[in-house]
Amino acid sequence: MTGVFGSWRFIIVQTVAVVAWIGINLIAFARHWDPYPFILLNLLFSTQAAYAAPLILLSQNRQADTDRIKAEHDYGVNRLALTYLIAWHRDAHGADCRCVEEIGIYAEATLSRLGRDLNVQPESAPAAARPAPIRTR
Repeated sequence: MTGVFGSWRFIIVQTVAVVAWIGINLIAFARHWDPYPFILLNLLFSTQAAYAAPLILLSQNRQADTDRIKAEHDYGVNRLALTYLIAWHRDAHGADCRCVEEIGIYAEATLSRLGRDLNVQPESAPAAARPAPIRTR
C-alpha cells in the first residue's frame, strides 16, 4: 500500500481528481455537493492522511529490519574476510611474524566495537567462518 501512496501515478491521479472536484463544485450551476470551502474534500484528505501515516511508519519499520539484517550479514562477511587475510598473511610471512599480532589486536577491537553497535557478539561467528590455514608451499 505504501508503494501506491508514494508513487508519481498516485500524485498525478490525486491532483487531477482534486482539480476536477474543485472545478465541478465552482462551476456547477445547479447543485454544489461540496461548496466552497470544500469541507467534504478536506474530510477525504484527513481520512487519507489517517491511513497513510501508519502505512508509511510500517514501511519504515520493515526497511529498518531489512537494513539491520544486511548490516549483520556485512559484519559476518567482514569478519570472515579478516580471518582469511590473517591466515594468508601468516602463510606468507610465517607464524613468527609479529605484524599479525599487532594488526590483529586493532582489527579485533574494531570488529568488537562494530559488533556491539550491531548487537552481535563477535564470538557468535559460526565455526565454518573460521577457515583452516592455507598452505602455499
